[in-house]
Amino acid sequence: MPQQLRALGPWSMFPIGLGCWNVSKPGGAATDPKLRKSSAIAGIHAGLDAGATLLDTADIYAPSWDTIGHNEIFVREAFESWSATAQAKASVVIATKGGITRSVGEKWGRRGSLDYLVAAAESSRERLGVEVIDLWQHHRLDPSMDFETQFENVLELKARGIVREVGVSNYSAAQVKRAVEIAGGPKGGGIVSVQNEFSPFYRHDLDVLEVCEDHGIAFLPWSPLGGSKKVEQLAQDSFSALGELARSKNVSPHSLVLAWLMATSKVLIPISGATRPETIVDALSAANIDLTPGECEEIAAGLAASLERSDELEPSPPFRG
Repeated sequence: MPQQLRALGPWSMFPIGLGCWNVSKPGGAATDPKLRKSSAIAGIHAGLDAGATLLDTADIYAPSWDTIGHNEIFVREAFESWSATAQAKASVVIATKGGITRSVGEKWGRRGSLDYLVAAAESSRERLGVEVIDLWQHHRLDPSMDFETQFENVLELKARGIVREVGVSNYSAAQVKRAVEIAGGPKGGGIVSVQNEFSPFYRHDLDVLEVCEDHGIAFLPWSPLGGSKKVEQLAQDSFSALGELARSKNVSPHSLVLAWLMATSKVLIPISGATRPETIVDALSAANIDLTPGECEEIAAGLAASLERSDELEPSPPFRG
């Protein structure tokens, strides 16, 4: 049967979120005055009209170091210009992230001090045009600080009323467990989400997913397709099961992969990075794809035995997520 609404802290969510980062990358549609409204904003509107209730952004999502907050400003513009009822708008959760820095010369870093996180969250709140941020996720840990101190700093954002709920991003299973020990999970007023890389090509965080399942924490995979071109290639070549199954169901390989991911866990809410109205609607259609256990096994059996190891969690990552 079609996918049901999924829990994200206190909210019941459409099972697929909209990742807004790609349109603010250099050359992205939101950076082009001609395409900002006709493509980028139109895409968000199409997704919201199709039922999406989660918009994902971050303070560093911008075309350059001196345009920090670009995507948050875009998300505000897209959301505020969406023609919908007050009730429909009230069902949408806007999530942002902080903890990564960008400075002159595109120098990237991390800061977890209380002063920095408070200032970053307050700036995000202003750019998003809200009194309280729905969901704020700690984008990355600062390796220069001990875990407990900076995580307590994250919790302080909620204590001060700057954010309604907190989550984490790019944390290991051990770190998520420690965060739950300190603050609890959703039922205890602690972390409600974990946003890590997870896709058919990167499944190294299955242990993180297990921790999320144990505590009812929403698992929000970023880059859930692992790159749309990879999916297309697999559907056409070695991963014939994907292409055959997609054709038999008259769906795209991309939406089929999202449906398979959602079928792996009830706490999983993939964050689609589609940008055009038609590709966003196609991604969201995955919620209506019904997969049997046998079909899920067939897809899983076709996955590569040897997976690429992302350097996302290494000391000096490229900060893609």
